[in-house]
Amino acid sequence: MKISVITVCYNAIQGIERTIKSVLSQSYPEIEYIVIDGNSTDGTVDVIHKYADKISYFMSEPDGGIYDAMNKGIRVATGEWINFLNAGDTFYYNTSVEKVFSHDVLPDIDVVYGYQVHSYDYGKFVRKRLPLAFFNSGMPFGHESSFVRAGVMKRIGFDTNYRIAADYNFFYNLYVSGNRFQAVDVIVTDFESMEGVSSSIKTSLMTHCETSKINGSFASTQYKKRMLVLYVRVILKRLLPKSVIIMRQRRQREQNDEYIPLSVFLSNHHA
Repeated sequence: MKISVITVCYNAIQGIERTIKSVLSQSYPEIEYIVIDGNSTDGTVDVIHKYADKISYFMSEPDGGIYDAMNKGIRVATGEWINFLNAGDTFYYNTSVEKVFSHDVLPDIDVVYGYQVHSYDYGKFVRKRLPLAFFNSGMPFGHESSFVRAGVMKRIGFDTNYRIAADYNFFYNLYVSGNRFQAVDVIVTDFESMEGVSSSIKTSLMTHCETSKINGSFASTQYKKRMLVLYVRVILKRLLPKSVIIMRQRRQREQNDEYIPLSVFLSNHHA
C-alpha cells in the first residue's frame, strides 16, 4: 500500500534538509515523497536538488499560499493515504509510518491519527489525545500526525479562502459529515514550535478568528474572551524580555492539562 508524504515549503533553508532526511529514512517501503516549493530564493531549491533521485515529484513555482501548495501536492499524489510533513518538522521515529500502518485500519476509516511532539525552546511536550468532540472548538490532534484517504483529499481539498485554518476547516467538515476517524498509539511527528508561524501570537489571533468562523462560535462570549487573552499576550510579548517570555511559556505549558512532558509520556506509553 503506497503512502504519499507531501512537504510544502517556501524559503525554508533552515529546516528543509532535516525534513527530507526524516522522510527518506522511513522504514516503510512504499512511500511516494512529493515536495512542493513556492519558488524559494534562499537556497532551499538547491538543497532539494541534492535528493532529487529519491524524491518522487518536485515542483517549484509561485503559489497562492500554503494551502494552494498543498492542493498541488494532493493533485499529483498517487498513494492510497496522504500525509503532510512541512519543512522543519520530522517524523518522530524512523519507523513512524510503519508503526501507524502496522495497526489494523478498518475499511471505512477516512482519517488515521496518532500523537505529535511539540518542540519548544524550553522542552518537548506531547499533546494528550483529545476527544473528537473537541473539533467544535479546535483541532483534537496535530494535522501532521494524521493520514487521510487520498480519495477523500482529492474530492475535497483545502479551501484557499482560509489563510491559516483551512486544515481545520477540512477536518471539521469531515467530522460533522460523519466521516470515520481512527486513533493509533503512535508518536507520529515532531512539530517544530520554536519559531516561525508555530509560535507567532499574531498567527494565533488569525487562527482563532478563522477557526471561530468555521465552527460558528465567532460571535460568542467565549470567542471574545479568547481574543482578549491573545491581545494581552501580544502586548506582553512586545514589552517583556525574551527570557521572561520563555519562562512564562514554559510554566504555562507545564501547567496545561492538555500537554505532557515527553519524558513523562514515554515512561507511561509504548508509543
